[in-house]
Amino acid sequence: MDKVAAVAKMEAQKSALQFSERQKSHGEKLAQLEQLVRFKEDYEQRLSARGGEGMDPRQLQDYRLFLSRLNEAITQQTQELQGSEESLQEVRQEWASKHQRNQALDQLVEGRQRERSKEREKLEQKRVDDNVLTRNSQNSDGE
Repeated sequence: MDKVAAVAKMEAQKSALQFSERQKSHGEKLAQLEQLVRFKEDYEQRLSARGGEGMDPRQLQDYRLFLSRLNEAITQQTQELQGSEESLQEVRQEWASKHQRNQALDQLVEGRQRERSKEREKLEQKRVDDNVLTRNSQNSDGE
């Protein structure tokens, strides 16, 4: 049973590491999306400010093309973030399951160890009692 518990512990640790790595990756994807959105907002503000001053059609077209590409990048990053969220949930569930199994096995092993310890204590007490009875019996016979 100890070997099974040790394997379960290793699996739970491995799963926890995967969960941690996915959380980090998810956080990075979220930060990238937030950065793209901020950059787009800044770029739109600059376009608005420059548009009020007057801008030649070529520059306006370049701004709009760049904003279109930025929107595509935001859409793509949003999709990646959604996929990352789903993956993170799967890994979280797997970790929770393995963690729970590990805890249950640990409790089982601890319970069995307590039972063995009590059994050893009972055997030791019986041996001591038998020795006392034997001595008392020998002393009674010797009198």
